Amino acid sequence: MLIIASMLSLIISEQCRAQFGNISIGKYGIESIAPESFTAIKGSVYLEVINSGEGFTVSDISGMVYKEGMPFVSGKANMFHVDKGARKTVISGRASLCDGASLWSVLGMLFFDPEDYSVDISLKVIMDSGSVKVMSKKNMPLKELLKIN
Repeated sequence: MLIIASMLSLIISEQCRAQFGNISIGKYGIESIAPESFTAIKGSVYLEVINSGEGFTVSDISGMVYKEGMPFVSGKANMFHVDKGARKTVISGRASLCDGASLWSVLGMLFFDPEDYSVDISLKVIMDSGSVKVMSKKNMPLKELLKIN
C-alpha cells in the first residue's frame, strides 16, 4: 500500500502541477493493513496533500509491481477527493500477488533489492470544474520512486 501511495504522490506532484496547479505531498504512511487471504491484503494509506488549486477527484487507480520484469503484485485503490488547502487524505485499496508469485517470493523480500522492481500505475483525475485527465506511468524503477541511493 505504501508503494501505491508513493506512486500517487509522484504522479500527482509531477503531472498535476504542470496541468492543474501547485500540488505537493507532505507526509505519507500506512493507516491500516489487514490480510484478506493468503495472497491478498487490504488496507489504507494516508497522504498529506497540499493543494493551492481547485479540488479534484482521483479515480480508476490501478498499479502493478514487477520483480525482475515479471508481474509480482497488482493493486487497486478506491476513488478519493482532494479539496483546496492542506488536508490529510486517506486512500484505501487492495493488493494481491500475481499468478506465478508465491508467498515464498514475498519472504524473499527480506533481502529486498529495489533495483529488482519496477512499477506501472494509471489513474484518472477529475477537476471540480469538470476537466478530466487520464494519467499513467510505465516501468518506473522502484529505486528512483523510493529515492534510495
